[in-house]
Amino acid sequence: MDREITDKVRRAVVDAGLSLAHSSMTVGTYGNISCRADENTIAITPSGRDYEQLTPSDIIIVNMEGAVLEMGDPNERKTVDTGADAKGSAVPLRPSSELSLHLAIYRHFPEARAIVHTHSIYASALAAAHKDLPAIVEDLTQIVGGGVRCTEYTLAGTEELGRRAVEAMEGGRSAALLANHGAVCWGRNMKEALTTAEILEKGAQIYCIAHSFGTPFPLNDKIARTLHEFYLKYYSKRQRGEE
Repeated sequence: MDREITDKVRRAVVDAGLSLAHSSMTVGTYGNISCRADENTIAITPSGRDYEQLTPSDIIIVNMEGAVLEMGDPNERKTVDTGADAKGSAVPLRPSSELSLHLAIYRHFPEARAIVHTHSIYASALAAAHKDLPAIVEDLTQIVGGGVRCTEYTLAGTEELGRRAVEAMEGGRSAALLANHGAVCWGRNMKEALTTAEILEKGAQIYCIAHSFGTPFPLNDKIARTLHEFYLKYYSKRQRGEE
């Protein structure tokens, strides 16, 4: 593994975790984040750790089979407060319990370079109702590629959840709602994955509000394709300063 790249993706995951926590897209230790280091390895958040306390050395490197390759320097890790009356202690790190979800998405979508799994309020509300989010606003349609489908309910932390998420993303969608759980989004870089999660949450909120006084009108498939192609070919490049 290239040390410089590994350090870079670890830092990207830590920074994304702080963004997630500060945007109220999740609470405490819930949700998870990963980023590709190369075609065969990813960096992923550890299970049960607070985003506000993560350091790059906490981020775990695994291969595409899920085997742990590197867990950073244990001498650099902070102790973990295990209770009000307990002294801080070093607790073994484990990859996120949703590792199989991340790996399934990376295997199916080679263009995915980062994944963000959130428990944001409005997206979770739709997921709790087993409702898809139609393509009702342009920014959501542009970045995701259409509406966001909801999976059937599957226990968290299982390989079946990964399969269900990939099915919901059929056709190149970059987001899915996880029934009774939350949402998962991928991007071609970490910023795009985070932006997708934020736009998904905004779209879910708009959908819930619109339902309070009428019926939202989804964009048709032709318009959805046009908007997504425009985003991929032009607008995302402008966001990256490439044109």
